[in-house]
Parts: sequence; C-alpha cells; structure tokens
Amino acid sequence: MNGLHKDRINEFVKKIGQLDQKFGPLPGIASSARRRCWAQQIVSSLRRISYTETLLMRSVEPASRDPYSGAFDPIKGALHFYRHGQLDEAVWLVFVLSHFGKHAIDGWKLAQNVYGSFGIGPTWTFARYSSDASAFKNMLSSNAQKLASPVISGRFSNHRKFQSKKPVAIANTFETYFDWQTEFGNFHNKIISTQAKVGQNPSTTFDALYKSMKSVSGFGGGRLGRFDFLTMLGKLQLAPIVPGSVYLDKATGPLAGARLLFFGRRDHCITGRALESRVDALDTILDVGKQVIEDSLCNWQKSPDIYVYFRG
Repeated sequence: MNGLHKDRINEFVKKIGQLDQKFGPLPGIASSARRRCWAQQIVSSLRRISYTETLLMRSVEPASRDPYSGAFDPIKGALHFYRHGQLDEAVWLVFVLSHFGKHAIDGWKLAQNVYGSFGIGPTWTFARYSSDASAFKNMLSSNAQKLASPVISGRFSNHRKFQSKKPVAIANTFETYFDWQTEFGNFHNKIISTQAKVGQNPSTTFDALYKSMKSVSGFGGGRLGRFDFLTMLGKLQLAPIVPGSVYLDKATGPLAGARLLFFGRRDHCITGRALESRVDALDTILDVGKQVIEDSLCNWQKSPDIYVYFRG
C-alpha cells in the first residue's frame, strides 16, 4: 500500500491488537492478517477524508460547478458556491452528489445528467429548482428513456445502487429534500433552529439533523444516504457537524463488519441498534472518528483477509 497515511498502518495494527484488552476476545480479528487488513482499510478511509481536507486549502475553478463542463465535480462545485456566499447552492449540490454518488466507472455522469438536464436544458441549481420545480419533473419525464439506460444516463454509486431511476422516484426525492432544506427558509436558519433546540455540540447537531431527514424520500427510510450527506457537509465545513455515532441501525455493510468483528460472522443475529454503542466505543482506542470506523468496517468485511481497495 502506497500513498498518504501509509506510515500509520503499523500504528493501527497495534491499536487493533489492543481492542481485545477492553472488549474481550474479538473473533473477527484473531489473525494477524485480519488485523493488518482492517488497519489498511482504516488508512484508506482516512485518505478519503484527507481529500476533502486538501480541497479546503486549494482554489476551485468555477467550471467545477457547471454540468456542461468537462471539469464538473460537485464536491469542488459546492466549495465554489460556498466561497462565493451561496450556502444554499452549496448544500443543494452536496445533496445532488450524495443522492447519485460517484460511480466507480461512470464517475459523476448520472448527477451531471440530471443536474444539467442531459445537456439540453437548464442547470437545476437551488435557485432554478426553487422557481420551477414542476419543470424539473417534466424534464425527468421527457428523459425517462435516457434514465432507463445506464449507458446513456450513468449509474448510481455502490452506496446508492438500490435507488430508483424512475422519474417519479427522483422527483419525489428532490421535492422532499427541498422541503427539508427550506423548512426554515434557508439552510443557515435550519442550523440556527436546530442548535437552538439541541445546543451547539457538533455531534448533537448532527444527530438532530440525521433524525430530521426521515421525511426525505430515498434518504429517510435508510441510513446511508443521510449519513453520507451529513458527513460531507461537515467535511466541507458547510455545517458545524460531526457524527458522534456509526449509526448502525438499518445499516448493511458496516453492520456486517461489526458482526464479523465481534462474533466472527457477518450474519450473526444481533441488531445494529444493540451493537451500535459497542462499535462507537472502539474509537476510544482507534481515535479515528466514527465515519472512518463505519467506512473501514464496511469495506473490511468484504475481504477481511486480503486488502482490496473499494471506492465506496
């Protein structure tokens, strides 16, 4: 393994080895190969976070927010909006990138096509959608055949692969999300209102926002959409939030990883809700943050003995 944080692999192997002392024997990491493999996945997760940290220190081109540009990158585009005083546009673009995700082969193609009307219509910025949401629905309907073709439209990322590409489903997600973001007029007011209720602790605010997204179609019924969206807002410093939990309830991959770690089986019968606090407590030794634990466990359980790089 090469690249950023590679010199920390042995550090994490040692820390993983210390987990038995606090939690008792952990069957999933009984072998040195498995401890090292998980340590490598932790490093990979840290690298993904480091990417956004690096972006925060760099200039961003305006073309990154333009779906008709070959430089389109919604993560960079969100930063560009934010740096130019357009917080709602930035948060909206993070929603778009979180909903469609970045496919391992197609990249941002699906997000680009929907955000940019398949190249033959307006860009559906926050301002544009606010002024004519019905036209957005019509755009989706008129491009139903293109959406049905993965070659033409692009594909959801692995994290979002079970989402529907039917126009009515996408329209419903956008509509219910827009209602969530604008509940108090704009996103800034939403943060202020949330903090007024729960205080300014970043993890408490994250939790309140996470729970409030239950009404968002395609996000609220599960947990990964909400988790990815909110963690990205935090990483890009668009909101003063950080996850204080791995949120295992309704999880799939991370829960399978936690079950494998504690019980030696991905299909152990314990629920995510029952196991969540034990997984959260791992961070007292690993000290990498809940997002890294969640992400690394998810990827580690896919290949627990031999390191494989996964894009998420």
